[in-house]
Amino acid sequence: MFSYNQLTYKIKQKFMDASIKTKIILIFTAFMVGYVIISSILYVQVLGTQRTKQLHQGAYQSIDLMKSNIDANIETISNVSKLIISDSNVRKYLTTHDNSIAYRRPVYQTLTQLYVTFPFIDSIFVYRFSGANVNASRSVTFSLVDNIKSAPWYDEVVALEGKYLININAGGVLIPNTGKNNISMIRILYDVEKLVPLGILVINISQDFFSPIIEETKLKYGTSFVLLDTNNVPIIKDKDNQPIHLSQSINNYAYGIIEKIASSKYFILSSEIPKYNWKIVSYTPLDTMNGTINTLSFILVFLLICTIIIFLSASFFAANFAISPINKLILAMEGVKKGRFKRVNILTGNDELGELKDTYNLMIKEIEKMIIREVATEKQKRKFELDILNEQIKPHFLYNTLDSIAYLALSQNNKDVYSAINALGQFYKFSLNKGNELITLESEVTMIKNYLTLQKLRYGTLFTDSYCLAETTLKISILKNSLQPLVENCIYHGIKPSGETGNIAITSNLIENTLYITVEDDGLGMSLEEIHHIGRDYLDENFASFGLRGTIARLKIHYGTDDIYEVASERFKGTKVTLKIPVKEPLL
Repeated sequence: MFSYNQLTYKIKQKFMDASIKTKIILIFTAFMVGYVIISSILYVQVLGTQRTKQLHQGAYQSIDLMKSNIDANIETISNVSKLIISDSNVRKYLTTHDNSIAYRRPVYQTLTQLYVTFPFIDSIFVYRFSGANVNASRSVTFSLVDNIKSAPWYDEVVALEGKYLININAGGVLIPNTGKNNISMIRILYDVEKLVPLGILVINISQDFFSPIIEETKLKYGTSFVLLDTNNVPIIKDKDNQPIHLSQSINNYAYGIIEKIASSKYFILSSEIPKYNWKIVSYTPLDTMNGTINTLSFILVFLLICTIIIFLSASFFAANFAISPINKLILAMEGVKKGRFKRVNILTGNDELGELKDTYNLMIKEIEKMIIREVATEKQKRKFELDILNEQIKPHFLYNTLDSIAYLALSQNNKDVYSAINALGQFYKFSLNKGNELITLESEVTMIKNYLTLQKLRYGTLFTDSYCLAETTLKISILKNSLQPLVENCIYHGIKPSGETGNIAITSNLIENTLYITVEDDGLGMSLEEIHHIGRDYLDENFASFGLRGTIARLKIHYGTDDIYEVASERFKGTKVTLKIPVKEPLL
């Protein structure tokens, strides 16, 4: 039997002895397997983290929504009580000891009109301190006390001095015959002129009043709720009558706990409403995440299958593409093995193999000429790249400008369309510059002002522009069309995505034969990762930043230096791009 080292050696030897085609396929396969394994592990970890994060976020948001809705609706009820307090019939009844129908009927009519107007009110009781009362009820409500001063909450309400005491069924004093709980809001009524207590007001709100709040939140977040009073007794539940399942103290659920109820798992979260001394318990089923998880899993499997197919296809294609011409060249150059270094004499077409053959034949003979020719070719290449990049940037701006004019035309704003076309003509008058590559900074800024005039016709007051240009810099010649792509980025990647108005500032200074031109906006800004991707070492690979990439490439080629720009940005605080132009010519 082979030992481990012998087995490893045999496998390594088999791999080394295999053809290049087989090696390419095996390497591609190994990378593919590693990619699939790592992707699966990362997917499981990310999915678990994301699910937990979404559960916490959804539960906290749903409880916050419940709290705000409860506060808003109780404030509505408070406004109803103010109507009762300000009613002259109610004040007249409370300031007299006469309990005749002449005083009671107007109060009854007022209360009846209120609970008819506000359907969430089940009943209203106005008590004198003597115990007499006038009430209006949508349903039959039983009073379990004859004297209001014997109510268990009487002293507490008096001590609140006009503030509300909120409890269930008036602390067990007023019981509706509907079988449902009423939320009772109890307060002292004061004489608005003398500020002396006149009586007690009890407004009973049906628990059904809170049902739409719960259902709205449940539809949005898929969460069930139970509202508990001071003694952890349910006040209201959702329409599914979600049972209470708390295996631990309710305070332990303040940060959320996942528990299994029946055959399903729930994320249970509790929170207090200190203003009313209530508690909210939310139940978010983990099943609500299954749809998203299954979709993501399906997408992952689909992508992995596509990846495997692509890897295998690429390996076979790369192997055949690389090996086929090499085999032809090996056959043609067989004599090299015998030490005969002669020119390759094989019939080839005008393809890669032909180029390889010709390069081999001319390699020694032309080596000295190649150095001279390479220098000339490099200069020609630099000039060619400069022209190509300049032509790339001009259509990039023209497409966006024509899009703005098209937008104005669709708006049937003929005057602005004319203004836009006129501004575009002025822009290209400076931009073309009779075919010259260089233009003064003053003319370049004039072009920018024309460009921003076009953009303002489309975006209105989305942005403003300001300029602080040193007088000594205005006549310095720079490469034309250097600033327009940077200003365009300020609008489309800085100010517009922020959703707020912003400012574009252009400044210039001349320091030790270097012209510093800064284009700055106060828009969305960039993250550290985004700044990294447009940095000096990675900009050429960032095809998403076309305008910046093209501009920087032109400047590097023209001025012959890589240290041509700097980028400073902070998320939500804007972006600043500084061009550093060497000044090698005398000022105009």
